[in-house]
Amino acid sequence: MHLTDIKNYERCKRMLWLNHYEPKNSFPLVYYNESLITLVKEYFHLTTYFEGKPGDESDQALKAMQEYDTLINARFVYNDLRVHLPLMMKEENGWSVYFTYASCYPRESQAGKLADKLAVVKACGVSISDVKIIHLNPDYIRKDELDVQALLIITPYLYNKRNNGFHTVTELMERHQRNVFEAIPEINRILNENCPKAKLSQNCTKSFKCPYYAECFADLDYDTSVLYLMQSAQKYTLYDQGKLDIKYVKPEHLEGTRMQYAQMMAYRNNGFYMDHFALKNWVNENITYPLSYLDFEWETFVYPPYSGMKPYDVLVFQYSLHVEETANAKLSHEQFIGDKDCRIAFIEHLLAHIPNSGTILVYNMEGAEKLRLKQLSEQFPQYAEALNALCERMVDLSLPFEAGCIYDIRMHGYHSLKKLVEVFHDFDYHTLAISQGLQAAESWRLLQEETADKETIRKQLFEYCSMDTYSEYLIFHKMIEFIEQKQVPQQLKEKITINI
Repeated sequence: MHLTDIKNYERCKRMLWLNHYEPKNSFPLVYYNESLITLVKEYFHLTTYFEGKPGDESDQALKAMQEYDTLINARFVYNDLRVHLPLMMKEENGWSVYFTYASCYPRESQAGKLADKLAVVKACGVSISDVKIIHLNPDYIRKDELDVQALLIITPYLYNKRNNGFHTVTELMERHQRNVFEAIPEINRILNENCPKAKLSQNCTKSFKCPYYAECFADLDYDTSVLYLMQSAQKYTLYDQGKLDIKYVKPEHLEGTRMQYAQMMAYRNNGFYMDHFALKNWVNENITYPLSYLDFEWETFVYPPYSGMKPYDVLVFQYSLHVEETANAKLSHEQFIGDKDCRIAFIEHLLAHIPNSGTILVYNMEGAEKLRLKQLSEQFPQYAEALNALCERMVDLSLPFEAGCIYDIRMHGYHSLKKLVEVFHDFDYHTLAISQGLQAAESWRLLQEETADKETIRKQLFEYCSMDTYSEYLIFHKMIEFIEQKQVPQQLKEKITINI
């Protein structure tokens, strides 16, 4: 048994059972292009050490402590609970533990997990004299070669939400002391019985949405489910009371956000709501031709792979650009995919093909395309003026939906580009070989390998990225259609059904 089992148990008994018997694969959000433990070995110039591995005997690390002054990935087991410590070193005052993090600011919230790990080690009879943290230096900028001494930081602190280290990890762990073995009998009982029934609570979506959510509550997947009410603190209370439909929501149940207003009005108005004046005003103030529809694909590297990059910097490897010279004119299309360090090639290709004037429509630009261009302008200041000029022309197509200017009950509380296209144009991204950004990044990694089917991968990447910009075009023109008709089109009315 591992600490993740205890964490899952504390969140949801059903999640514990499903994760044990029906584990799900997930795409990594970032690319771990180096091995942290290899970098740690290089940092300390380690040559002689014991290195544990999965499946080690329960007493193997204890025996190794008698022979070695350094242990890496040592496994300790007590009362059927197994933990591993990334790095242990025998120093002047005894054994020191180094917890390693491939992040720039390991959070104070990690202290409970670390305290549980050391509780298992202590139960095995091991005394720890000091605890330290190894993490990435957020200010490190790579030169030609990776400088491990500058990349890694050793500190006694964990960090708060403002990235400040006020409390040592030892102080924080003392606050989280508990009997970590207490839940083990109950966990074993659950795992030896049938899968527990689904029980909806805030834990289902707290921090991250449970990967089993859709399966657990498939019967609640209908257009007017109260669970789709956005930014609502009371939807779970209503659910517990048996009020599963949005028709039961009263004003006192609402926080009064614009999106909640749009959702309630859509429910009352045959499933669709539009703030005609706000939408028309947004278009008039922001849209000028030629109109460019732009989308990027990128890879996030944990460790900077090229000169001028920091930890968790992004390398943009692809763009798609559709251009509409005048309203309703035939679209033209340009695209780019680069290999390895293609940053300059990307910049020059984009600047050579994007129109010199007009609006650049991007979906969710602040956390994506605009941020990418700002980063490139810092890495290559010779292009800063041109790239910043593109940023000034960018307009975020997601804002009318985020602000509740348009809402269709089939959106189910989401306004991602893929969701909008499915709702308003009956298009499904799942028909593509690559259907999401994380898959695109994974495919690009494969493209770098000599044995890859480069022609097929490039074709699939082009299809995916170009569909994003074409979707922007479709959604924008659907907005124009709504504005011109001043109401939901008849064909959309015929598609809408309200489930009670």
